[in-house]
Amino acid sequence: MMMGTKHRNSHNGSIKSSSSMRSSSKSFQAKLDRMSERLYDVVKSGSMVKRAQNKKRFTPVNYKHRWFELTKQTLSYFDVENVERRRERGRIHLKGVRLVEEATVSGEGGDPSAPDGYPFQVGYCEISASANPQQLLENGGGGAVGVEGQLNFRSAVPQYTLYVIATSEKERSEWIRAIRQVCEDSNTPKSYRYHPGLWSGKKWSCCKGLSRTTFGCRAAAHWREANNNPSNGSSPAQNSTRSISPNSSTTNSQFSLQHNSSGSLGGGIVVGSGVGVGGGGSLGLGGGGVGGGGGGGGSCTPTSLQPQSSLTTFKQSPTLLNGNGTLLDANMPGGIPTPGTPNSKAKDNSHFVKLVVALYPFKAIEGGDLSLEKNAEYEVIDDSQEHWWKVKDGLGNVGYIPSNYVKPKALLGLERYEWYVGDMSRQRAESLLKQGDKEGCFVVRKSSTKGLYTLSLHTKVPQSHVKHYHIKQNARCEYYLSEKHCCETIPDLINYHRHNSGGLACRLKSSPCDRPVPPTAGLSHDKWEIHPMELMLMEELGSGQFGVVRRGKWRGSIDTAVKMMKEGTMSEDDFIEEAKVMTKLQHPNLVQLYGVCSKHRPIYIVTEYMKHGSLLNYLRRHEKTLIGNMGLLLDMCIQVSKGMTYLERHNYIHRDLAARNCLVGSENVVKVADFGLARYVLDDQYTSSGGTKFPIKWAPPEVLNYTRFSSKSDVWAYGVLMWEIFTCGKMPYGRLKNTEVVERVQRGIILEKPKSCAKEIYDVMKLCWSHGPEERPAFRVLMDQLALVAQTLTD
Repeated sequence: MMMGTKHRNSHNGSIKSSSSMRSSSKSFQAKLDRMSERLYDVVKSGSMVKRAQNKKRFTPVNYKHRWFELTKQTLSYFDVENVERRRERGRIHLKGVRLVEEATVSGEGGDPSAPDGYPFQVGYCEISASANPQQLLENGGGGAVGVEGQLNFRSAVPQYTLYVIATSEKERSEWIRAIRQVCEDSNTPKSYRYHPGLWSGKKWSCCKGLSRTTFGCRAAAHWREANNNPSNGSSPAQNSTRSISPNSSTTNSQFSLQHNSSGSLGGGIVVGSGVGVGGGGSLGLGGGGVGGGGGGGGSCTPTSLQPQSSLTTFKQSPTLLNGNGTLLDANMPGGIPTPGTPNSKAKDNSHFVKLVVALYPFKAIEGGDLSLEKNAEYEVIDDSQEHWWKVKDGLGNVGYIPSNYVKPKALLGLERYEWYVGDMSRQRAESLLKQGDKEGCFVVRKSSTKGLYTLSLHTKVPQSHVKHYHIKQNARCEYYLSEKHCCETIPDLINYHRHNSGGLACRLKSSPCDRPVPPTAGLSHDKWEIHPMELMLMEELGSGQFGVVRRGKWRGSIDTAVKMMKEGTMSEDDFIEEAKVMTKLQHPNLVQLYGVCSKHRPIYIVTEYMKHGSLLNYLRRHEKTLIGNMGLLLDMCIQVSKGMTYLERHNYIHRDLAARNCLVGSENVVKVADFGLARYVLDDQYTSSGGTKFPIKWAPPEVLNYTRFSSKSDVWAYGVLMWEIFTCGKMPYGRLKNTEVVERVQRGIILEKPKSCAKEIYDVMKLCWSHGPEERPAFRVLMDQLALVAQTLTD
């Protein structure tokens, strides 16, 4: 009996094992298929930020860095931390993609937690890889999933929107073009309507429609036309002539699908010669009549959608049904107006106007440039260059302006107000407000908690200090600092508290002086070679390995720092070529390279001027006030990580990252300097790991052993720089000789925790000092980790 039982159990075990093996084999084969697809079929790949799609209700909105891969079949996204073992987080089958358009996720009415960048959206239906896209389009009349291909567009293939944020306008355009091109090969291009903005939970940010199922207010680009004529893109600003409000008219052409920003679609639409409604709530425009039950809404033979007009209507009835089957009057919000109204004429899409607003004044000095007046509007004529755009002012004058001095009018939110300072940290806000020592001086900034804003207010009650208030929203989406005083917008809230303290320490009286004007990428739109006669040299700022640094003024107007290079210290010809590219690197936490004087000797390197000099000297000078201010020291680390993240993204290796090579400007702004300069040094004592001038104490094992530099060797040096910051400029490893330091590093002995440093911050340093380069985090990961620590410790 027992033997029989044992035998049966053994037999069952073998069945389980066999089943498990088959399952494992299928899983392994699926992985092989995915690997094969990724290895041999990748059209485009890169790192971008993805917005959570919130397919389930009440899930939080967040933004995460993902690695995107476009193949001929799918658009997939992966974790970015580990390059070797990326975990797939999701994929979209391109057969289900319906539109690819630029988007607006921030600005007025948008998502305040959205990171800076260049967003676009992919509208798609969730379908299996084997589904026929033509059948999906032609069988939207409401039939149940019974026969293969007979899919209910509402219930079987719900439609979603993926929002992605690229790092540059060029990158966004390349991705849109690539996805459209691949989709054109696998799909029959159709024309749809879409919302360029976001659904806020209350209304659309683009057209102010009050229903999530409001039809799209813009016509999507026809793929073939868009790909054949890339200049006729469909950016939110450019498409302004194609916009319609939820109440506006449509013309006699086709009615197209509007996709939802999150959740499933309220009703799929297919064009025919009449109106039919299926029981699933989908709207089919077929042979006429309102169908019931689970049928397809009468005889519903769809016609081909032709892109004759971007706006559409019905041939017979102006009365529609919404996704719930409720009749909509043509003149109601969300309905389609009667043809023949004044607004029903097809609009001319041959000319798109992109308007920008100047955030800062700019004085044109070089020929071909155009002066900017703050808050004035300009029409963009050519934005093909990343950093200098050709624009036209209100008087018809045309010229180049720095692109970082303006913002598209369609995206302009709080930036138009003097009191808004954007991403300024708590510590920098305190430093700024304390400078004037004026009661009631205030700024509004993005909070360390994503999606929120903070009011920072200087008060002298009971003594001089800065108070911080979170600006909150109630269930009606109204803003408030005190629940008794709610306003519809943040500017209204600020205006109210200018006249009433309303629970604050004091009334809001004034904002600080004008925001610091950012540097431009080069001194003009096409100028990187600077004549020495244009520079007025002033006092010496310091000296170092490469030569003397003096303060200067270019053409008597722009403050600069001029590095006068010692002859024979660097490979001059190679550096001059590289300088052309380096002038185009631009970030708030990188010292801007303006240009070089290369036609005379010695060579001059002309950069942005930073008033407080090197970070190392700044830390040592102000040790008494800084050593106990952990929040301010951490903010310095975060600023450096932002600059290094930018360099990492552009494949630049610093090679000599240390406190001595970072500079401090006004309002405790910290910027990385001298990036990439070490590559052109000719001195063997500096370039060889055995040389006396080589920065041994900032070097990881692979550099000490093999002189192998990478972004991950910069990460090691960044950990040492963090240690320098939290010790206020102490020498790493103290008085140990270089040979002793090398021995310690090889044995895995790391620097001790600084006294003023929290454990969470020291843990980040230790990650930077992982022995293997592949074990160290990327700068973008470090930046996010430190921001989280700052939020936990200081806000």
